[in-house]
Amino acid sequence: MKGIGSLLLNIAVALYLFANGILGLTKGTFGARSGEFANIAGTIFKGDLANLVTLILSVIALVAGVLLILQLFRIAIPSIDLLMFIIVIVWVVFIVIVDIINPIGKGLGNLNLITYLVQLASHLMVLGALLTASKRFG
Repeated sequence: MKGIGSLLLNIAVALYLFANGILGLTKGTFGARSGEFANIAGTIFKGDLANLVTLILSVIALVAGVLLILQLFRIAIPSIDLLMFIIVIVWVVFIVIVDIINPIGKGLGNLNLITYLVQLASHLMVLGALLTASKRFG
């Protein structure tokens, strides 16, 4: 890693992924899953499929957050590069579905541009941190 900026970015993204992973795995007051992954999965999919997608994304995010934190402490984990590579690929697919295909499918006229840009920016920040943390890309 290079400098305090990369360190802070990786800590922020690790906490973001870890927290959203936990939120997606827990059920809220009304029995529904919460967090960004549940909102996104609920927007794109319905019923049990939305729950399944939320669980999968939450587990992947939780693992990615933990891996990023462990990397910051220089804790060696076998095959961490392969795991990070898989997580990067899943995150890219996530961005393509959520930030490109879904808005086009719903019609760009219904798009709140500022909300969309905030969501896209956060997803790209996560991707950037994952890429810098992975030795295959950085």
